[in-house]
Amino acid sequence: MEKYNVLHSEKTFDVIETEGMVGLKSKTMSVAIMPYLVDAQGMIEKVGMLKEFNPFRAGGYASTLITGTVETEDDLLFETVIRELEEEGGYKVPEDQKERIIFLGAFFPYKDSDRMIPTFAVDVTGLQENEPTGDGSEKEKKSEFKMTMISEAMETSELLPLTAILRTFNYFIQKSITSHFSFSSLVGAHRPMFVRTSYRSVSSSSGN
Repeated sequence: MEKYNVLHSEKTFDVIETEGMVGLKSKTMSVAIMPYLVDAQGMIEKVGMLKEFNPFRAGGYASTLITGTVETEDDLLFETVIRELEEEGGYKVPEDQKERIIFLGAFFPYKDSDRMIPTFAVDVTGLQENEPTGDGSEKEKKSEFKMTMISEAMETSELLPLTAILRTFNYFIQKSITSHFSFSSLVGAHRPMFVRTSYRSVSSSSGN
């Protein structure tokens, strides 16, 4: 998308027109986080779902994943993941256990937007679950986090958690099939969780 006209501008996005189409151009980057618990057999039993206040959904709430904006001081995406997981989910990943974090991919949640959300699964099995610290916003005060049985979580109509669940199950299947490989070679395609964020380039983009 080389040329476009800005029709309206907000803090986090622009409404733009390009090639006869109207859509949204994001000015920020956000990550999505799906914490999960495994049972005694090592299978996923529960995933973390957020009953998030959303006036654009019937009933005023969406059953979705934890999401959070990448801040300017976040040089690495997993720094955002660790902070947002503690704020909204109550789980704190120890500094020496970052291998719990799995990068699932970056997904486009909307057809009419360039917004792409890097999404992560985090194994919180054995970690202490605390009260979410929150960020003080009214939206978070009205939202509720819960570790949910996988069958119940699959009933959501939101695409992001369904995509994350599917990718996580695929990860477990591939890990089982290729158990003779090293962990590093198995998740080599997931290395972007350790690269620097593109927040600055995203936030500085502008139209012509």
